[in-house]
Amino acid sequence: MNASKVYSLRFRLIAATLSAITVIWIAVAIGAWSEATSEADHLFDQHLSQFGKMMAGLVSDSSAEEEISEHLESPGFLPQTTTQVWSKDGNLLFRTADAPLQRLSAVKDGFSNSVSGGRQWRVYSIPDAKDRYLVQVAEGAVTREAVKHEVATHLLMPLAVALPLLAGALVWLIGTNLGSLTRLAESIAERTPERLDPIPMADVPKELHPILKELNRLFVRVGRSMEQEKRFTADAAHELRTPLASIRAHAQVARATRDDNERSRSLDSLIEASDRTTRLVAQMLTMARLDAAEIGDQFVSANIWAIAAEAIGLEVPLALAKSIELGLEDGADAMVSGNPVLLAVLIRNLVDNAVRYSPPGGTVTVAARLEAGKVVLEVVDSGPGIPLAERARVLERFTRIDGNQEIGSGLGLSIAARIVEMHDAQLELVDGPGGKGLCVRVVFPRV
Repeated sequence: MNASKVYSLRFRLIAATLSAITVIWIAVAIGAWSEATSEADHLFDQHLSQFGKMMAGLVSDSSAEEEISEHLESPGFLPQTTTQVWSKDGNLLFRTADAPLQRLSAVKDGFSNSVSGGRQWRVYSIPDAKDRYLVQVAEGAVTREAVKHEVATHLLMPLAVALPLLAGALVWLIGTNLGSLTRLAESIAERTPERLDPIPMADVPKELHPILKELNRLFVRVGRSMEQEKRFTADAAHELRTPLASIRAHAQVARATRDDNERSRSLDSLIEASDRTTRLVAQMLTMARLDAAEIGDQFVSANIWAIAAEAIGLEVPLALAKSIELGLEDGADAMVSGNPVLLAVLIRNLVDNAVRYSPPGGTVTVAARLEAGKVVLEVVDSGPGIPLAERARVLERFTRIDGNQEIGSGLGLSIAARIVEMHDAQLELVDGPGGKGLCVRVVFPRV
């Protein structure tokens, strides 16, 4: 595996979560800072306007300009805000110690920002009720900003402290919850190749359930494949033992005898046993391939009648050897969805079985037609048939009816049943016409 593509899910979760929280935190902090300073400005302006209105009320009650300075400088009243009182003709009647000599602001009514005496001011100007005097109260902009920032800083301090605490809590929580992944990996690592039971999902986060479900399905498929491999190996060992022993026996007889006729018969028997063994091996390999096949995406629209005609042609030599009349009824446009190669194997196995189990001079008829919206394939023979009680069993592998003397492997019908299953069709074993022989019906969904 390319090392550059390996990453830590734990690290990604922590990094992504902390990044998102930090961005949101910064946005919230900026918003809180802006809101705090704006609210502080509003409170300061309210205080300034209230103080200005109070000062305007005081100077309005003065009957003479001289009284203003005396009244405002009295021990009982000492303004805490920078203040100026101007007469209507522009004379400075009163100012606090920190107020400049020039006017704080040119604006005569309301709030304004100005520079006076080399300093920046936030000024509130208001005439008295008799419009004789102009009162200006102000706060230094630098002092005011310092107070606003101090208030906002105290407001944001808990947020700044909480962020690293939250980060630590997230690291701990994510690490703790991802520990289940480590335990799951350890549980899987402890398994042996033979242990394919499903992984329990009781204590696993639900986000991992889809992965574990697919993994359990894989275990089932692997287990089935291993079971099929074991069964194939056991079946092969069992079924090949007899024909191989027969081949060896005929070869030993041929080598030991001095009689040419007996040697010839032994060699003929040897060839026949070899043919049977070849056919058995071919059928077993076919069954093994069918067990492993996944052919759902290889289906095409196929004419079952045309496939039957071609498959029957390959069985003609066997039929001629037994004087079997092998026929194919005229068919309709019997189109099915399937794999043409496997459909040909299906028909050849059914026809081969029918020819082998029909007596010399018998008949085997193949038909493909439409019935009730479905395609029906029928292979009818004139053989001994299969007892009703045995019809389910003969579809199993290596199953042959007791007392049957015909040479065979017991795989033909099981191969046919497997192909039928793969095509979502149905296989039926029924009596032939007049209750004689066997009729194998395969019903396909029509395309």
